[in-house]
Amino acid sequence: MSAITSDEEANAIRTVFVGSDQVAAIGQGTWKMGEVTSQRTVEVDALRYGIEQGLTVIDTAEMYADGGAEEVVKEAIKDIRNQVFLVTKVWPTHQSREALPKALDASLTRLGTSYVDLYLLHWPSQSVPLEQTLNALAQVQEQGLARYLGVSNFPTPYLKQAQELLPDGATIAADQVEYHLANRRAETALIPYCVDRQIAVMAYTPVKGIPSLRPASAGYRVLSHIAHDHQVSPATIALAYLIGSGPVIAIPKAIQYRHIDANRAALDVLLSDVERQAIRRAFASPEEELPYEAL
Repeated sequence: MSAITSDEEANAIRTVFVGSDQVAAIGQGTWKMGEVTSQRTVEVDALRYGIEQGLTVIDTAEMYADGGAEEVVKEAIKDIRNQVFLVTKVWPTHQSREALPKALDASLTRLGTSYVDLYLLHWPSQSVPLEQTLNALAQVQEQGLARYLGVSNFPTPYLKQAQELLPDGATIAADQVEYHLANRRAETALIPYCVDRQIAVMAYTPVKGIPSLRPASAGYRVLSHIAHDHQVSPATIALAYLIGSGPVIAIPKAIQYRHIDANRAALDVLLSDVERQAIRRAFASPEEELPYEAL
């Protein structure tokens, strides 16, 4: 569940439990990192800067730049591995009993570490039975290669199914899904379900659409007004809304220091009920559950 370390302290930040680990509710994404060699130093420096600001959840995947993003992360954390909560994901074509351990081994090599803190199924697989995949996941956890297990892009019914199919003793610690103000479907069923079961929800693309809001739109006006009151950016307010919705960890990808600072600032913003209601009114309410898509 999410927690505020102290409501009285001005420097209080929002945190979320992943398993028994308590981490900052804003992390760092790495989508598209590692694609352009000339950007490597900039990407590494950005991750390092974010970690210094307390954004220690680093999310990546074997699919990102065909492993290139994991190599960027390796360089960024090579001397500070114990300071980060490292997340990576296995692609659906590698989710069989035989392929999953090999995929994790390759990820660990690219990341330069002997374990990940959280290992996720990137998408449901069309070709591999979920029970087989979950057994393979539990096995790598037993071997100490992954501290916690989870899924990604699993709507509530399939998250429930994954929980039921896991071997005894294994648990789902997190579900990573698309969640931003223009797509609040996670609020329909997934977040309430995860609140009750102490499962973290990781929000990818959490500020999608915010930079392109039209000045005349209700969303722009509301975010700008609240941002002015808190002396932060509209994107910061968008992130603060998400991480105030439950056990949510937002993982925005940022390269520029000013964007990283804006992301970090969301940890200190506590929106009032009135502000949250105004944001909900300004953006379309979710009318259905997250979609199910297997790859």
